[in-house]
Amino acid sequence: MTERLKSPTRQRAIASALLLGVLADLLVRTPGRPGLNVMLWALAGAVALRLVSHQREAPVSQETWWFVGGAVVFASLLITRDAEALAVFCLFAGLVTIGFAAGRGAIEWARHAQIVEVASAAVRVGILIALGPFGWAIGAARQAADPASTADRRWPRHVRMVVRGTAMAVPPLIVLTALLANADPVFEKILQRAMFDGMEPLLEHLLFVGVTSWFASGYLRAFLVDDNNIMERVEIPRPTMAASEITIAVSLLNVLFFAFLVVQVRYLFGGASLVEVTQGLSYAEYARRGFFELVTATALVVPVLLVADWAAAEDKVLGRLLLRATSSLLVLQLAGVLASAAYRMRLYQDAYGLTEQRLYVSVFMIWLTGVLCLLSATVLRGRRRGFAFAASAGGLACIAALHVVNPHALIARVNISRAASGAQIDAGYLRTLSADAVPTLIAQLPAVPEVERCNVAGMLKEKWSGERQGGWRAWNFSDARARKLVAQFSIPAGCPATPQNLPRSP
Repeated sequence: MTERLKSPTRQRAIASALLLGVLADLLVRTPGRPGLNVMLWALAGAVALRLVSHQREAPVSQETWWFVGGAVVFASLLITRDAEALAVFCLFAGLVTIGFAAGRGAIEWARHAQIVEVASAAVRVGILIALGPFGWAIGAARQAADPASTADRRWPRHVRMVVRGTAMAVPPLIVLTALLANADPVFEKILQRAMFDGMEPLLEHLLFVGVTSWFASGYLRAFLVDDNNIMERVEIPRPTMAASEITIAVSLLNVLFFAFLVVQVRYLFGGASLVEVTQGLSYAEYARRGFFELVTATALVVPVLLVADWAAAEDKVLGRLLLRATSSLLVLQLAGVLASAAYRMRLYQDAYGLTEQRLYVSVFMIWLTGVLCLLSATVLRGRRRGFAFAASAGGLACIAALHVVNPHALIARVNISRAASGAQIDAGYLRTLSADAVPTLIAQLPAVPEVERCNVAGMLKEKWSGERQGGWRAWNFSDARARKLVAQFSIPAGCPATPQNLPRSP
């Protein structure tokens, strides 16, 4: 059944959501990339969850607090690196972990949940967040009225009275204000100055606080209340198709991938001369042409296998075993496709160097390989529980590992090393890298070709001098280190103090 929450607990939760909205306006609403501000706000949110959860009848599970702590850790990673993509990954990872925390109302479930259960829990959290404070009305337990509870609810009635009165006055106020403003130009200018020049910043603050508080209130509802009676009734009907029918469909996919792998053995591993004669393309262009398609195709087949295993009926053991054997064969061929994609990526990087997109897709391939291994070890052996959590944990681990690798520094180091070996270097791309690459660029600047050395040096001075946009709230360790190093850095002899044709930093 739905867990009962007393009225004071609901009031504390809504008040906490309002305070988090105000704090977000003070910290997060600032120009520049997220940094220290998001970490501080995440810490405040974790403290609010801890304080409000003490009013809960059932204690919050230890697993839930691990997820909350994981969200705070990912928010803290925003102050380590400056790459925009890593910031997006961290925010996404924080949303995933905080979503797991509230998935079934702060109970222990994620490690043994099936994919359908994870999906239904995510829908529940999303709906409650969208409903905001109105989500508290869902499944609210009726309690007998007593003087204490009546006194607790007295101030909400006054609030509702003020809201209703204001709402009734809004339509005539809008019409009459427009008429009066149209009748007198002086009054119109005064009104415009008061509402737009003076009120616009205030309205922007109120809107930001209101939206943030709305979503925070909905999340607190999802976190504090375990909707057992609702979640147990949510069940996606299984098609229970014959396992033999699904086996035929999977077998056809096996034929397709087998034919593709046969071509790969001949063309991709057959040498550059065969590719150039047959395709009229260079070896590197041939590798580039299909790499992303291969990764996408592999990623699309994984949910197909999950749906196939879920939709197959359990009645015939032989048909079930045949389906899993066919699916296992397809997983092996997908591993071969990933190997082909990895080889193409190696050729591509040898020809053109390393970029952020190529590095992130390579990491995605590593995660996808792990997902295929999990699929074979769990789902294809009849152990669907735990696959969704393990796959999600693997993705989060890859995001954390990227912060250790430091992608932009790695890209700068690899590309400059290639240039030192005589390969062509894209110095324009080096100028787009974030503060994470600045120590590497300064240390290896002598290895940059002389024709591009001055442009890179000038970019460092232009882009990383002065103060960071957003002030202390957007503080970032990598950015602060880069600005300190650039302040001590001198333009090489023979380079102009202000190089030409450099892109302006944002």
